[in-house]
Amino acid sequence: MTTDHATTTLHAGCKVNLNLFICGLREDGYHELDSIFLPLPEPHDTLTITREAKPGFRMSSSVKALETMHTTLHSAYDKFCEATGTNPGLRLHLEKGIPSGAGLGGGSSDAAAFLQFLNENAGENALPQERLHRIATAVGADVPFFLMNSPAHASGIGEKLRRVSLDLRGLSLLLLCPPVHVPTNWAYKAWDKAFLAKNHDEKTSESLTCRASTGKCFPCSERLLLNSFESVVFKAYPKLRSLKEELLLSGAASAVMSGSGASLFALFRSYSTASRVAKRLQQAGLSIYLHSFDAGV
Repeated sequence: MTTDHATTTLHAGCKVNLNLFICGLREDGYHELDSIFLPLPEPHDTLTITREAKPGFRMSSSVKALETMHTTLHSAYDKFCEATGTNPGLRLHLEKGIPSGAGLGGGSSDAAAFLQFLNENAGENALPQERLHRIATAVGADVPFFLMNSPAHASGIGEKLRRVSLDLRGLSLLLLCPPVHVPTNWAYKAWDKAFLAKNHDEKTSESLTCRASTGKCFPCSERLLLNSFESVVFKAYPKLRSLKEELLLSGAASAVMSGSGASLFALFRSYSTASRVAKRLQQAGLSIYLHSFDAGV
């Protein structure tokens, strides 16, 4: 975060789901999930917030389709003001760096960064973290995770969080963002249609995740890197399955889709191999982000 008198610039990172199990449909219409979230600093969105004398919230964006009154940022502002009785004058410009429809939680990350900003600048009206967490949940299921911003086990609709320690030392993570938009609502409906009536156990489904002949995932348990959405998303978007196969054939130890797609990520034991694969995919016109883990997270 950088601040220059009346203007503050925030960077909102993204996340990947190391695994994602859909455990069923709840009575409230949401899906019960079991997932491990890993925050990443790149790609990120940039929020430039300018304080104004006139009360209220105004927003612009590099993506014109987001210049509506129905974004997570508007919801965050409205719910925070309702809870605190405040109405600060703010103008926000959102520069999108996180692809939409990629399963990386960009909208939730933006909302969390904005909520944290609002609370830090609310003075005596600032809310305790527990109350802020409840507001974040009302804005979106993944928003509380981005307030926490550390690896977490998520359950419920994603709002029940427990910090976890992950030993990814020595690994490199290559995040691939194809120019494909997978609507989250469609993905859930496709999963419902495919599996609800069949009482299908997603945790035993074939996943095409690892190169190891044992079928076990690397680096942790054999169930670490799995995603319930893959079976239905890959059927509708075969290019994504092809890209996953390419990552595995290129030397990745493991690869999996994040969220409801369309992003994919792969774990490599060798940084040089990951870097070589990243360069080749970038030359093919794909958006690539490479992370190296020198310590546990």
